[in-house]
Amino acid sequence: MITRKDFIGGGVAMAAVPAFASAGGSKRRWFKGNLHCHTYWSDGRAFPDQTIKSYRDAGYDFCAITDHNRMGEDCDFWRKVVPEDNGRPLVVGRRNFDIYMKDFPWAESREVNGATEVRIQTLTDLIKRYSKPGEFLIMRGVEITQAFPRDFVQHMHMNYVNLDAIPDEIAAARYIQTIPDAASASELVRAARRRVAALAKSLNSPPHICFLNHPHWRYYDIVAQDVIDNPDVRFFEVCNNGSDFPTVGLLPDDGLYNDRLWDAVNAVRAKVGQPLLYAVANDDCHFYPCTKTEKPCTFGDAYTMVRADELTPASLFAAMEKGDSYASCGVNLEDVQFDGKTLHVVVPAKDGVAYTVKFITTKRGADTSVVQTVSIPEKDLHGWSGRPARTVPVYSPEIGATAKSVSGGKGERVAAEYNLATDDLYVRARVESDERAPYYALGGSGALHPKVAMAWTQPYQF
Repeated sequence: MITRKDFIGGGVAMAAVPAFASAGGSKRRWFKGNLHCHTYWSDGRAFPDQTIKSYRDAGYDFCAITDHNRMGEDCDFWRKVVPEDNGRPLVVGRRNFDIYMKDFPWAESREVNGATEVRIQTLTDLIKRYSKPGEFLIMRGVEITQAFPRDFVQHMHMNYVNLDAIPDEIAAARYIQTIPDAASASELVRAARRRVAALAKSLNSPPHICFLNHPHWRYYDIVAQDVIDNPDVRFFEVCNNGSDFPTVGLLPDDGLYNDRLWDAVNAVRAKVGQPLLYAVANDDCHFYPCTKTEKPCTFGDAYTMVRADELTPASLFAAMEKGDSYASCGVNLEDVQFDGKTLHVVVPAKDGVAYTVKFITTKRGADTSVVQTVSIPEKDLHGWSGRPARTVPVYSPEIGATAKSVSGGKGERVAAEYNLATDDLYVRARVESDERAPYYALGGSGALHPKVAMAWTQPYQF
């Protein structure tokens, strides 16, 4: 069995695991949000005005704009308008420019040397325009985007939200910052997390959240050990619909690679008394319905639900730190409660849809070592999208086993509960429907994305 020293570098001290109690209090309610999306400030194909309005009009309660290594606050940032919006660096396609100029009266354009340019609105301006206390919350964010310098073949992406600044070294970088002296993905994660912590301290520690993005992108770039090595990483994206989905190769083609990574991390953390890893889900949208694009649109396909007292960063993030949230790619829950021993999950009825609630746990005596490695062959090594061979660790099936399953019929409400056993390290629930996940319903296809609509509760322990 691998020891604590094998898993945790640097002698990290054990921390108390926060407990999530019953919701209580009549003020608490569920808020729907997305914490990862892109605009013309980096590689998104929409104006930030279009992005924000899209989430507001779709009934979201909060969203964060998180462009790559950028925070949209340059008052003199213009993009060229061209017939088509393909290519890098990004330009604005004529079709979306015409849509934008028609739909947004404050849009600004100019002619420079015979070419049309359009100004990209700052987030400060748009927050003032769209935020409505208690109704719709917009937050600034950044996707720290780093890669090893070898043709950008391995990436580490991490989002932070509600820190209204950007570290100088990130701001000075390109949309992808190369890190030539990093020895491993674990080091990239550690350096980014420490950078965010230092930034928060310099800003007098406002309420904020930081999470690890899409570990499967572009080709299993982050594995469980990279997260185990960084116990201060508290959140990760269990579902991200805006990412590429690499070929599975010899791994199971069931869309649950991130679930396996999650349980491997939490099995180790629970054994040594570290805070458990929690999940978020985001659509990581780059293309939006309002732009009339012909590209695949993942808008709204994955989101995070948070039960909080009020719609403020402080209230939302405090609830998430306690585990009072769940991740979803198309399934909404009526209730989630954990009273210190029993996890209760209620799924509302939906016409023509059946649900199964699976309670997932790892026993205290489970083998937490890597029992096998799978070699994934190289894929498309020509150009920016090259994906070299990877070695993916496989853990014992004792980790993340389904301890109980409760199913309902089509159109039925499902109420299920699980009592923690004394030898359970934690329990979490995954709710699976029998309808296709939104990504697939829109015609998407790819390994590592759930095939059906799902929801994931957080893991809880005694």
